[in-house]
Amino acid sequence: MATSSSRFENDNDDLTISQRQYNINDLDVEKAASMSITTSINEKSKDANQYHDNDYSENPLKCIHSKMDEASIVEPPSQDVLNDIPNGGYGWAIVVAGFFANVVMFGIANCYGIFSQAFATSILKDKASTLELMTVGSLINVCLNVFSPVSVLLVRFGTRINYALGSILMCLGLMLASLTTEIWHLYLTQGFLFGFGASFLYMSIASVIPQWFTTRRATAMGISSCGSGLGGLAMSPLTNYLITKYGVPWSYRILAFFCLGLCIVGTILIKDRLPASYRKSQPLKSPIQLSMFKMVNFDIWLVGSVIGVMGYLGPMFYLPKYAADIELSPQDGSNMLAIMCAVNAVARIALGFVADKIGRLNMFIITSILSGIFSFVIWPFATSYGILVLFCVLWGATSGMYYALAAPITASVVGMEKLSAGLSLAFLISAVAAMGTPIMSVIQQATPNNGYIGIQMFDGAVYVLGAFICLFLKFRLTGSFFSKY
Repeated sequence: MATSSSRFENDNDDLTISQRQYNINDLDVEKAASMSITTSINEKSKDANQYHDNDYSENPLKCIHSKMDEASIVEPPSQDVLNDIPNGGYGWAIVVAGFFANVVMFGIANCYGIFSQAFATSILKDKASTLELMTVGSLINVCLNVFSPVSVLLVRFGTRINYALGSILMCLGLMLASLTTEIWHLYLTQGFLFGFGASFLYMSIASVIPQWFTTRRATAMGISSCGSGLGGLAMSPLTNYLITKYGVPWSYRILAFFCLGLCIVGTILIKDRLPASYRKSQPLKSPIQLSMFKMVNFDIWLVGSVIGVMGYLGPMFYLPKYAADIELSPQDGSNMLAIMCAVNAVARIALGFVADKIGRLNMFIITSILSGIFSFVIWPFATSYGILVLFCVLWGATSGMYYALAAPITASVVGMEKLSAGLSLAFLISAVAAMGTPIMSVIQQATPNNGYIGIQMFDGAVYVLGAFICLFLKFRLTGSFFSKY
């Protein structure tokens, strides 16, 4: 999914456009973002003033026309606006808006497995296969990743507009999903429409929080991204309760109004710090640069990370179904998912701090290998409540580090000056990883008695394979398997 959360913490780095002041071995993505904007505007303003001064010295009459047209010239933001970043104050209200956005986007996306199990036993029983139902959840994440570049182009018109548009589309997707009687209804509503709206909300938060914070930016992004895990923690038992008490259609409607309420508050709170005149003066340019594929190390990073992330969505989507198959109650299944989401959110922050000490790529390799081992060794034997809780805690703690480390690793591979283009391609290509869940469904269909051993082995294999590809990348970059990187 295209999910989890800390992608918000990563995408604030897209603002970085200059490497001149920074050493590539001592990356500070947050400072580079704000300072590079200031540098760019200073240079443009200086060039413009020099141009006009030269013009006036050659032909004083031009000064008269310049004064007449002065009102139509878009003035750059003052240095006070650019330099006096609050680093708090109203910025914390922006963080709250980001938190609500994460709760809605990833809380709903992460608990799709509960809806899938409910559809399979009620409305869509004998109408849709497990493969068809699981593909809906994958489509949410595909749309969130694929349409993110579209929302980037609209940020110039204001973050509040993007936030509001995404909120309307997501809540409309949930409301229309309540009318589902065929599987293709879900594809269009909760799959496409909800995912499309989520891409607007996602990029709104990624672009606005860096405007309000400098030294506290990582803390602000961390608090905002916690909404994804806490959203899953709250939404999972809530969804199960609503389905049990009111049925699938009304559970969708109640959740839609609940999400709409959070989004309305978020829309009221969200606002840009940079003036509208500056945003609208920025040129439109494609965030996708295909020339990036000429960088071999970047290609290896893409392949390794995407293969590893293929194993992320499967256990989350399959957990409610798996819990039912080992004769646990639907409530137990939703509790397991809540535990997994909560541990995932906390671990991203804690392990992200450790990654700064031992190396970001090292942490990604270690956690990917551990996730694979847990899928190989613990999940096949998780046939009781206690062992399944153990799997949820351990796997949940290590499985989602890609979303916390993608930006700094990409920066170290491609360089700061190409970070924005690199991240755009990385998140776009990561949409392929959402196909891991449909592949698992096909594997289960080919497994005797629709068992889970094939899914468990596939999940472990992609994590370990992705880790070894990244280990090879580290050797190419450093010449050692044990250095900090």
